[in-house]
Amino acid sequence: MSTVFSQTEKNFKSLCKEGNEFNYLGNRYKILKSGKPSPTDRGECKTDVYILCKDIKTEEIIEFKISIKQSNADFLENKISLERAKQLFGSNTSLVLMNSINQIYSSFINDEWILFDKKGRTEQKTIKIGWKFEICNKKQGDKSEILLLTDEQKIDVYSGTNLSEGKKNSTINGEVIVNSGVSNYVLVIDESSNTQKSLDSFFEDIKPIEEYAINQNLYFACKAINYRVEKSKWDGDRPLAVFINWYVLDNIIQGQLVIENPLSTKANLIGNNIKEILKQNKITKDNFEDIIPLLSKEIKYFKNL
Repeated sequence: MSTVFSQTEKNFKSLCKEGNEFNYLGNRYKILKSGKPSPTDRGECKTDVYILCKDIKTEEIIEFKISIKQSNADFLENKISLERAKQLFGSNTSLVLMNSINQIYSSFINDEWILFDKKGRTEQKTIKIGWKFEICNKKQGDKSEILLLTDEQKIDVYSGTNLSEGKKNSTINGEVIVNSGVSNYVLVIDESSNTQKSLDSFFEDIKPIEEYAINQNLYFACKAINYRVEKSKWDGDRPLAVFINWYVLDNIIQGQLVIENPLSTKANLIGNNIKEILKQNKITKDNFEDIIPLLSKEIKYFKNL
C-alpha cells in the first residue's frame, strides 16, 4: 500500500465524523453516524467507511457505504474455494467459471503434464494434479483470461451482494446494521491525490458502485498444483478449477482433463490417486523414467534429451 493512498484514506476517514457536513451532487448532507464496518464472521466486507446522513433540505436519510480503492493496486483473490466463488459470482458460479475456463481449454490440453527435468520454476519429477483458481485485474500468462461476467455480476463482485450474512450485516460501533457491509459507492485514490483534501472535495470523486463496476474488467489465472515425486507431496488440499483424472486402462496410464464442476474437487483426492498409481506400477523417485513406456501416447511430457 502506497504512503499517499494510506495517508489519503486516513484523512478521509478522519473527516467522516458525526455532525460534519458535505456536498454531493448538489445536495447538502449532515453525518449522523459513521464508522468502519466489522463483520460478525471471519474475513472482510466490501465497505470501508459507512456513513449514515441526512439531506439537510429534505431531511431524507441516506446511507453512503464506501469502498476505497487504490487506482494502481492489483485486485487479487487467491486460493479461491467454491464457497468464496459463490460469494463473488452468485448462483451461476459454475457456469461463470466453466465458460471462462473454456476460453483457454487448449492451453491445458497442450501442457506438459509430466516433467522429468526442471522447467521454469517447476522442479524436476513432477506430475500435474490440476490448477487452482485466482482472480486478478490483469492477464497473467497463458492460463489466464478475462472473466466472462455480466454487468450485474461485476456489481455483485465489487459491492459484495453475495457475501455471507455475517459480512453483509456488519457492526458499526457495536451496532449491527443490515447490509452495512455491502458497498454502494466507491472512492478511487491515485498517487496524485491531495492527502489533505476537504470532505466536499473527496465527495467530488465518489461514484456509485454500479457506475464504477461495469467499467472494470477482471481476469482469472489458473496456477498449477503438482505432485512432486522426490518429496511425495504437493501444496495443500487446494480446490481445483481444472484437474487431471489419472487412471490405468489395459496397463497404460491415462489422463483425462476435467473442467466440469470447477472447485468441487480438491488436490488431496487427485494427489493420493497419483501416489497409488505410482505404487502399483513400482515407480519411485529413483526409477521415475520407467514410467515413460507406461504412458498413453496422448500425454505430453518434458524431458531434456
